[in-house]
Amino acid sequence: MEEAPRKLRGSRIAIDLGATSGRIMLGTEDGAIREVSRFPTPLLRLDKGLFWDYPTLFQSIVKGLAQLTVADGPFLSLSCDSWAQDFGLLDANGKLLELPYSYRDTQSEIYSAARLAFIQAKRPDLYCQAAHLLHIADLVLYGLCGAIRSNYSLVAISRLSLENPLLGKLADAEVIGTVNHPDLPTLHQVPVISGVGHDTAAAFLSARLSPGEAFISLGTWYMAATPCTDESPLPPGFSRLPLPWHKLARTCGGMGMWPFSQCVALWKDRGEFPGYEAISSAAEATEAPGELDPQSPALFSPVNMEEAIWQELGYHATPAQITRLLFEGLARNLGQAIRRFEEPFRKVLLGGGPSVNPYLRRLIQAEIDCPLLVGEQEATIFGNLLTQRQTLP
Repeated sequence: MEEAPRKLRGSRIAIDLGATSGRIMLGTEDGAIREVSRFPTPLLRLDKGLFWDYPTLFQSIVKGLAQLTVADGPFLSLSCDSWAQDFGLLDANGKLLELPYSYRDTQSEIYSAARLAFIQAKRPDLYCQAAHLLHIADLVLYGLCGAIRSNYSLVAISRLSLENPLLGKLADAEVIGTVNHPDLPTLHQVPVISGVGHDTAAAFLSARLSPGEAFISLGTWYMAATPCTDESPLPPGFSRLPLPWHKLARTCGGMGMWPFSQCVALWKDRGEFPGYEAISSAAEATEAPGELDPQSPALFSPVNMEEAIWQELGYHATPAQITRLLFEGLARNLGQAIRRFEEPFRKVLLGGGPSVNPYLRRLIQAEIDCPLLVGEQEATIFGNLLTQRQTLP
């Protein structure tokens, strides 16, 4: 009788890049998750537009990975997920031609296809030099292992043709190389997996939904989702979320915690942020006239988020008032999103860091007609690691 292959024993590395910060997390064989490093994902406002400071970002990733020691291993695999749409253009020698545009640059729509068309029309000098296009997570893996590969979940959500000649060979949950960065000798030859490159897709995978259940991923953006197939009807305003192995989810979404996180950064700079628990308690106890919709175009990419909110409200709201109004507006939007599915859900799982906020959970629960349960707080990390384990057991 043929023996079943034995599972590898060791740790896996997840690089998770969000629109405000990035993390390197270590998943151990006993199921524990440990944060190794956290760093900002910096934006630069330049004359040509709004860009990601990718060299600083990649340097932060390498510094974080360098903190891992032999005692943390053996290391079975490494993978990276990131926000969707944004990409870097490389020349024929594999050199990054320019800093990647941010989707918050308002010169085009947020989708990769629209941004590439903008570059072709407005920046022909840049477009003509481009030999390769890599989305952010793919760009990171290229820097670590040298493979020019395009992750399926990122490309499929980008509105670019899967046959676009600038893309690398598509990778769908597979090993694409091994770590060979000179500053990471401890990770030398660790398998690099192009798994679930899109962070929202990774968060959805963490839910492992059963029929009659829905999932809300709450971060910079929010996404409400249920599994679907190519044949599933797609009402107006919904889209299909590409997942590894060409699976799909039916989703709708919008702006999540972005306005709040931008305000928190301002309050921290002024020494006026008492902590998340304290600001939530103060928000619940205060009165706040008016309403805020986190989806407002005025809150998409202002230079100063607090001042943009004051202008929306018509008065100088306090941090507690802003928090209350943003949380109430977000809860309304989430309730509307769940109702748009027009399904009698047995339960809704809420995943992501904000899922641990009791005040926000109560506001969301008041907007939906079924139990709201806490899913994985580290939903994106869980989905990243899950895909690694399924790719390389």
